[in-house]
Amino acid sequence: MAKQIKDTAIQQKKPVILFIPTLDVGGAERVCLHYVNNLQAVHPILVLQFKRGLLLKEIRPGVTVLELNISAPEQLYRRWPRWLHLFYHSYALLKQARKLSILAGQNRCSAVISFITIPNIIAICAKIFFKPKLKVIINVHDVTSQIIKHSGLDRYKRFLLYWLVRILYPKADSIIAVAQGIKKDLIEHFRIPEGKITVLQNPIDIKELKRRAAEPVSCSWCTSKEGPLVIAVGRLVKLKGFDILIRAFTQLPREINARLIIIGDGEERLALQKLIEQLGLQDRVKLLGFQENPWKYMAYADVFVLSSLTEGLPNVIGEALALGIPVLATDCSPGVREYLEDGKHGLLVPPRESEALAQGIARLLSNEPLRKELAQSGQKRAAQFDLPTAVQNYEILLERIV
Repeated sequence: MAKQIKDTAIQQKKPVILFIPTLDVGGAERVCLHYVNNLQAVHPILVLQFKRGLLLKEIRPGVTVLELNISAPEQLYRRWPRWLHLFYHSYALLKQARKLSILAGQNRCSAVISFITIPNIIAICAKIFFKPKLKVIINVHDVTSQIIKHSGLDRYKRFLLYWLVRILYPKADSIIAVAQGIKKDLIEHFRIPEGKITVLQNPIDIKELKRRAAEPVSCSWCTSKEGPLVIAVGRLVKLKGFDILIRAFTQLPREINARLIIIGDGEERLALQKLIEQLGLQDRVKLLGFQENPWKYMAYADVFVLSSLTEGLPNVIGEALALGIPVLATDCSPGVREYLEDGKHGLLVPPRESEALAQGIARLLSNEPLRKELAQSGQKRAAQFDLPTAVQNYEILLERIV
């Protein structure tokens, strides 16, 4: 009887699709997972472009997970001239948009909530070309103009992506920017109407974060007291600036005796390991690789460093603040500055400058009162992003739109 009542309650909630490429570990992916697991006002259905990712196992029981899984003909694609790729990508986007609209119809979904640029574009195309009554809410987690600029795509694809964002984003029913700086970027670079954009910061599940951070570690650098520990976390890609951070360690005063752990994996791992060996830093810098629970390592940090070249509103800063870790970050985006309230809750240094990072690290490690002050103010700042409040604000928006 109780199960029948529960099933009836679920049926009465409006089904809504949450759409993202995968559930690989990443900031936007974790935010999407938080909403899938915690939204109560609607019945969430998760749609992935490709059904993969370590976060899949964290989805709460009862959530339907669907997949688009429309692949490109790679062999044929490689033989085409680059200018022809523009037409193929446009066709592929429309094909995925059609399948997304079919899934929405089959599951009686009146709305799609999308995350990350390409799914945002696909969701809007589903509305425009195949299901005009579909409500589309897109989430923007990055400074889009900077992401396109530094994407590594060739100029044809950057051109296509820029104009797709500029033409299609205004067609969404609502746009959620996770920082005021991201909202400003959308208005200034893509001419999005200001009234279309709502700023809702990313949620932090502080209770779960602290529980995971208390788990034991086997890394000797964390448990030994040979010197202060600096930790950085992120995908090992150029945009994260880990090469600059590693070079900063050659400029630290030797008496500080600091060590650096970088948690994450990616295409730059081999190059970063070679750089560590070239600089003779094997006894001071360690690449720990991907860790399913990075927070238990972060809990041992004397300083957390974000060395990125560009960011949106990086979740990892909020996580460090919530754990009471003093933060040093590059002033690489309005979102970072907004998170730290212009340096009130962490030190800001110019991006792309190893010397500035070295000076910031040295300043924090040699000033215990400053570290304590930043740790205390950081925890108060992180409390503003706690999961229950963030979910409530999100549901208020959904109620208005859906």
